[in-house]
Amino acid sequence: MRLNLAHSARPVHSHDDLLDLIEAIRSQPIRTRTDLTAEYFTGLKNVATAPLPVDQHRAVNLAVQVISMVSCTASKRASGGMLELGSLPILWQDEVSFADFMFSAFPVSEPRRIQPEVKFAIAAARLKKIAGLRFEPTDDLRNHLSVLKEHIAAHEKATRKGTSSHTSAMLAQVSREVLHSIQIVLFPFNSDSEILLRRLVRKESLDPDCTQYGFVVGGDDFTYCYFGSKLMDLYEEVDNPSPRGFMEKWFERKSGARYVMMATFIGVIIAVVLGILSLAVGIFQSWVAYQAWKYPVSTGN
Repeated sequence: MRLNLAHSARPVHSHDDLLDLIEAIRSQPIRTRTDLTAEYFTGLKNVATAPLPVDQHRAVNLAVQVISMVSCTASKRASGGMLELGSLPILWQDEVSFADFMFSAFPVSEPRRIQPEVKFAIAAARLKKIAGLRFEPTDDLRNHLSVLKEHIAAHEKATRKGTSSHTSAMLAQVSREVLHSIQIVLFPFNSDSEILLRRLVRKESLDPDCTQYGFVVGGDDFTYCYFGSKLMDLYEEVDNPSPRGFMEKWFERKSGARYVMMATFIGVIIAVVLGILSLAVGIFQSWVAYQAWKYPVSTGN
């Protein structure tokens, strides 16, 4: 594997180089980015000239994306392509360790159990029909990629060996939550949502592995520590959908508290005008009746 880097002294030349960099990051999760980068690239034997710092950072970003499926950057300036996709890489600052970076990427929220009525309400078919949501493929773990079983298997293997870390435990829990949200909540088995999922796999190139429902990640008692609040945001959208279209958005803007008095005043004006018109019509009808009584029209036989 060769990276398309501008400088001739590429930091990594092959899969082996990338795997070495990945192992260096995973084996020292509490080291800062600066220390990890300096130690690794200083010790390279297959690079005659030290690569440019920008190329070193690109290699580290690639390694992190392979490890965690999260896009990161050492600079606050994101690439234009990421901005066009509506997704920004997470800043991994020089003085921050890999472990702290991962915990910042997946902040812990209030533990939640998703109730059956919420699961029913936010099934993918309903989200598409009621909330107008669209499902698109992604390679960012923060946006729910389906291929996550390797993280779980790796953590279980490390746990048996006694070599697991807080970072691997966190990634395993995140992976379980993503799989549970996909297979139990959003696309439950034997439903219209499952049909939608299979159509997305067929037409949108989603990973076919997400349709394999035999992988058990938790039942109704499953607790969310990272994505529970996001699922409840979906429920709120279904329960109180955002306005779509010109008329819905116009009414939404006019429904604020600051317009209540104005709407009341306009209503009073309209009522007064209608009252005056009704009074005028009544007076006219009375005048016509009086004239008919005073000047009766005789009809000859």
